[in-house]
Amino acid sequence: MRAGRAAAAAAGLAVARTERVAPLGEGWLIHDKKGFQPCPWAFDLARFAPARPGDRVLDLGTGTGVLLAALHQVHPGLRALVGLELDARSADQARRNAALNGFADRAVFARADVRAAPVPPRAFDLVVSNPPFYPAGWGRESRDGRVRQATHATAGDVGDFLRVAAGALAPHGRVVVVFDAGHLTALLRGFASAGLTVRALRFLVDDRGLPARVLALAGRDGGGLIIDDGGVTP
Repeated sequence: MRAGRAAAAAAGLAVARTERVAPLGEGWLIHDKKGFQPCPWAFDLARFAPARPGDRVLDLGTGTGVLLAALHQVHPGLRALVGLELDARSADQARRNAALNGFADRAVFARADVRAAPVPPRAFDLVVSNPPFYPAGWGRESRDGRVRQATHATAGDVGDFLRVAAGALAPHGRVVVVFDAGHLTALLRGFASAGLTVRALRFLVDDRGLPARVLALAGRDGGGLIIDDGGVTP
């Protein structure tokens, strides 16, 4: 990834030996060589999201800022991009990635627990998230604390994330989440508990043609539900 490191150097950004600069669409993404890897469905979410020029976007649990970087590329007219991230190292990478991808002047990243962050009420047109999929203690947890925090709900579950999303959402705004398709019930319960109505679901399939992830779009208003099964055959 020499070209990526050269791009980071040209932008005046330091990259540690433990980090790589990987291609991300038309840009680059700084992230750790080991440990939890950035969301590979970022562009799927960005294209699914009904973002418009001038929108204000909030990313809950932003990690390295990959969702915001993808949204910036797909919807370049966004007014503001705000990311909340509990892990200090990831939050620092998100700030550098905003600079590397040319939207640092419209980006704000705060290190915060999503559950306790002072998020302005009804301030965002679009709220996105790739929240932890698994309950704390479920299955095999990584010994790496940063990986465990990203995959398991050790600092808030999907219901917590969606309650914060609902509070931050402007009256006609939308929430878009990428989640594990096998835990769809927990996601739908989270939306219902937060007072949000699911408007569309799109399933993302793995190399076997089976649903691996689901994109969900919701808002405060009602309406019909659109389901895209991703070409899954019964």
